[in-house]
Amino acid sequence: MMQRMKSYIRLLAPLALLGCGAPAFAQVYQYPPGRPLQWFIDGGASVTEGRTADFLDSGWSIGTGFTLRPVPGQPFMLRADLNYNRFSATDQLISLGQAVNQTPVDNGYGQTVTGFLNGVLEAPVSAWTRFYVTGGVGLGYRRIDLTQNGFLCDPFFCGPGFGPSAVVASEDTTRFAWNAGVGVDFALPAGQSWFVEARYERIETQEPTEYLPIRFGFRF
Repeated sequence: MMQRMKSYIRLLAPLALLGCGAPAFAQVYQYPPGRPLQWFIDGGASVTEGRTADFLDSGWSIGTGFTLRPVPGQPFMLRADLNYNRFSATDQLISLGQAVNQTPVDNGYGQTVTGFLNGVLEAPVSAWTRFYVTGGVGLGYRRIDLTQNGFLCDPFFCGPGFGPSAVVASEDTTRFAWNAGVGVDFALPAGQSWFVEARYERIETQEPTEYLPIRFGFRF
């Protein structure tokens, strides 16, 4: 647990340091006015944490959504997003699948689809840079498949090859989910912006599904 906390601190510290000075900077810098409604796309790495890391390797993430500023010129926004994460099964999960099912397992995958409604609070750091914190709740869908030949086709993704696979074991569930994170937004002259953020996301499955997406994105 302490080692995981240290990794969180090392990862989030640079962004958090920017935020510490944000209230003072807000009095000095004039950030370009934000649009009331902005769409965004993002993607990046997704680092598994806790017990999840024992069974699923770190993978990748893509997402989309929009932000809504209820009061123009104010630092608070609402954010709705839909994210897809994909992970490969670890050797430990493959071995466990073989032992439980008494049949060979060659490969496996974990996938999550999450939908969140977040609050976002931001503050200027410079004339074109804004720090923000975010957090919210939603629903998370998780699916895990173990296969015999490494070929996997499911509703979300078709893995190597183009044919159906022999699925040894499959499990899926939809549960309550929540997230919290920090990020930095960099304005562009035409009203768009790009951003980088790190969030802790957790799906309340029987054994919590935890991962830390680190995403780069574009708002437009």
